[in-house]
Amino acid sequence: MRRPLLSFRRRRVLFALLVAAGSSGGVSAQPFTYWDDPTASAVTLSRAAFIANARRLDVDSRLVYVNRVVNNAARQQEETGDVWKGFTRLTEDDFGDCEDFAIAKYQILLAAGTASDRLDLLAAHDTLTPTYHAVLRYRRDDGGHWILDNLTPMILDAADRTDLEPIVAFDREHAERYRDGAFHPVDPARIVLGDQSLAERMPKLLDY
Repeated sequence: MRRPLLSFRRRRVLFALLVAAGSSGGVSAQPFTYWDDPTASAVTLSRAAFIANARRLDVDSRLVYVNRVVNNAARQQEETGDVWKGFTRLTEDDFGDCEDFAIAKYQILLAAGTASDRLDLLAAHDTLTPTYHAVLRYRRDDGGHWILDNLTPMILDAADRTDLEPIVAFDREHAERYRDGAFHPVDPARIVLGDQSLAERMPKLLDY
């Protein structure tokens, strides 16, 4: 992707397997398959079982688990259109852009009981590529953030991700623009991501 904010073009990540077909959005009973690094095997789960597994874990373990499973359940691939996907569409298609992985993690973590005010999506400039990139953030008690990135199994402090220059952070209800070294509330109607305003995208984060 080389359009303005953000249709996201990223390089391919980890090998993944999928047992699914079709392209419907929303919640599906169709199982998905991911590559499990610890056991070096393909694991097939339903979405419901995935959420149940995540719900049983403490918050830190849940973040690691969801990040790893989603990263290994589809492949990173450039898309020709500006299509945003949630977990079901991502795993059924078996590919997606970075924002699709971030949205999928957002959906699963919320369904697993993670507090909604702890999670948001971050759109940023990737200074190493350079392109635009999207990740999921988790806000800690100390006010800092963990970054869940589809390009790495490591969950790092946002302060250590010097490769990411923040642009905007948002969830279903709030948006903040980064400028002058800090985030400031912004009217989402003033931000365009890909070919839609953020005001149109935000309410649909659980429906993609």
